[in-house]
Amino acid sequence: MKPSTYLKNLQLSANWRAQYNPLRGLTIAQLVAMLEAGERGNYARLQWLYRFVEKRNGTLRAVLQRRQASITRLDWDIRTREGTASPRSLAARQAAALREAYEQIGNLREAVAFLALAEFRGYAHLQRNIDSRGRTVRLEPVPQWFWARLGPQAPWQYNAEARPGLPMATYPEMEEARFIVREVDAPIDEIAVIAHVRQSLSQKDWDAFIETYGLPPLFLELPPDIPAEREAEYQAQAEAIIGDARGTVPNGTRIHTVDSGARGQNPFAEHLRYQDEQIVLAATGGKLTTLTESGSGTLAGSAHQAAFDDIAEAEAAVISEIFQEQFDRPLLARLFPGQAQLAYFELAATRSLDPEDVIDQALKLARAGYEIDPAELSEKTGYRLSLRNYPLVPVAKAPVGEGETEVEPEENEI
Repeated sequence: MKPSTYLKNLQLSANWRAQYNPLRGLTIAQLVAMLEAGERGNYARLQWLYRFVEKRNGTLRAVLQRRQASITRLDWDIRTREGTASPRSLAARQAAALREAYEQIGNLREAVAFLALAEFRGYAHLQRNIDSRGRTVRLEPVPQWFWARLGPQAPWQYNAEARPGLPMATYPEMEEARFIVREVDAPIDEIAVIAHVRQSLSQKDWDAFIETYGLPPLFLELPPDIPAEREAEYQAQAEAIIGDARGTVPNGTRIHTVDSGARGQNPFAEHLRYQDEQIVLAATGGKLTTLTESGSGTLAGSAHQAAFDDIAEAEAAVISEIFQEQFDRPLLARLFPGQAQLAYFELAATRSLDPEDVIDQALKLARAGYEIDPAELSEKTGYRLSLRNYPLVPVAKAPVGEGETEVEPEENEI
């Protein structure tokens, strides 16, 4: 499948699929049918549903954004198995080749985020966009509803129209050398869509509950000796009052409210909260503290960042292995045939730091006698750095008063 063919099919699919809302009239029975079709390898409807639920369910959207933010903020690096390799060693040459290849990829951060999305949707496919020199210049995310397979272990097939129910024998097989693929056996969205449908049904019942019991029943007690022919007039007045009208009633009319005991029996809020907990537990690997941290609220506050960082680092190790196997290994085999592969890509080699933290570490290293490469320091801080070409003006000493001890100022290392 050529990149131009993929983009053309993507546009054709978007034209008709954009008219289809899978949430309209969705029931548990329909959802079960989609999940069963997905087990058989027919993913088109299920993956389109995942997209909509991720957009409409506030809890799922929050944990998805937090997880992707935690993974995309990590740095990447090229490592060698020889430790500190000399510039002319095999490991160093392989590391230089890999670094050049990864730096050519114009959307590496987007590609990493899309591979992380497999944790929610079950799989992710990145198609290599290769230039005339054979270099991978982009890794294009292919939406999950374009894929099908005849079983869990069968080869991936390209469903160009992203339509369910078509004979899968007619779909072309994926050209493995042109793709980077991640698969997850137990995706989070399987749990999330069930919770979302249950929440929707519960919310509908809650809305009906509020409509019935939100306002107490109102009754007008008629004044004594009202002729029967005027009762309709009072009834109209009562309906106007219930309809939030303003006005007066005849002297002697009394208004009564009836407080039903059923108004206090509201199981819906607890049921909705339980479904949110299921989504968060599935998305955070059992990190229940992301729900219960005091004073920070659900999925909010810096106290929760450590939980998401732990998840991101574990996931980064998995994504690193995928790149090592599906990108590094073929590239090094082509550039260094028959030789041991001693360099590899690693995500989260160093976690991105705030500029203030980087500068603080640079000062500590300078005091210890070490010097940081200005180019690397500029990259980490985001500042454009240059060395001074003039001496620092010494700081004048303040006069020492009686009873005070003179303190030597700290040496300025910068």
